[in-house]
Amino acid sequence: MNCSDRPRNYLSLHRDALVADMHSDTVLRMKKGLDLSQRNRLGHMDIPRLKDGGIDLQVFACWVDTETPRAECRAQVDSLLDILYSQIVANRDRIAVCTTAAGAEKAINEGKIAAFVGIENGVAIAGELANLEHFYERGVRYMTLTHTASSDWCVSSADTAPAFNGLTDFGREVVHKMNEMGMIIDVSHASVSAVDEVLKISTSPIIASHSCVYALCEHDRNLTDDQIKAIAAKGGVIGVNFYNGYLSKEWEIKADSIWETRREEIDSVKQYYWDNDSARTAEVEKFLEWLKDEMKIVPVNVATVVDHIDYIVKLVGPDFVGLGSDYDGVFAVPDGLDDCSMVPNITKELVARGYSDEDIRKILGGNFMRVFRQVCGGG
Repeated sequence: MNCSDRPRNYLSLHRDALVADMHSDTVLRMKKGLDLSQRNRLGHMDIPRLKDGGIDLQVFACWVDTETPRAECRAQVDSLLDILYSQIVANRDRIAVCTTAAGAEKAINEGKIAAFVGIENGVAIAGELANLEHFYERGVRYMTLTHTASSDWCVSSADTAPAFNGLTDFGREVVHKMNEMGMIIDVSHASVSAVDEVLKISTSPIIASHSCVYALCEHDRNLTDDQIKAIAAKGGVIGVNFYNGYLSKEWEIKADSIWETRREEIDSVKQYYWDNDSARTAEVEKFLEWLKDEMKIVPVNVATVVDHIDYIVKLVGPDFVGLGSDYDGVFAVPDGLDDCSMVPNITKELVARGYSDEDIRKILGGNFMRVFRQVCGGG
């Protein structure tokens, strides 16, 4: 980092930089009726707000629940891909699927958003490497190996009594196959043992697409200093998550207390939020405002996100961190990052902390593009 006496226009820097968000769950909202082309009041993301936020490359993750019957997993992902691709085709003048770094840069140079397609949760392949090949052919370029419950081949970070250590033999085959095909391995949600095994056997850099720093917020979803160092040593990238509960332990403790006392009411709100945007009533809106006000006693804001970025930079340097918002997959985000249109506030904070233009460009998207090019090819 270096400081300069000259005035710096953070918006100009942000607009000129390549900005990449390594994880969103907006496809789930598309499944429930979201029109990506229209500016929405609800949720975190749509094309107009992506444009407002200067986001050039957006990862759209297709999530599958670990409890999904294996016979249904491939079809569920195919259905999500169909929904995503149909909206991209309908907006082909503003967004395009990218399967290589060069393809992403071409789309961006044409004034389009580059849509990078991922899968969240390795149960999607239903224990068959042929399904991994199938999804690669459909344009998927990263897969998050597990989720909040262990699969039968990869241990989740939330699993306190795993049936095996890290990865099974099949899990190791998946890692080798992803290396061979040129698909990025994502270890967000994976246990310490699983991350260790992936790092030992992967021949390519890996990512943690939407994780934070354990030293700043003790949560199983966050990465220890040793994990951060090991991912960096492999040439990988960590996308800092915008979820309040991964950014602040104090916030999580307060939220857990509220959850316990008003669980029934919150479950009802979550049902509205996830399953039917149009069904949200004035009563639900009022409750959400109350919840937001209640949580303000624990401040989580743009500076909190940059604290996590800053920690990683100080630990391993500026080449191994990026943005992984988890937009439309989380219930609470920091003040100043209410939706994707506000991502320039991160650049503003980085400028205020004296980061150089070069390092800001790396953090905003350059680091992810380096891994994208190295793993998936530049052509």
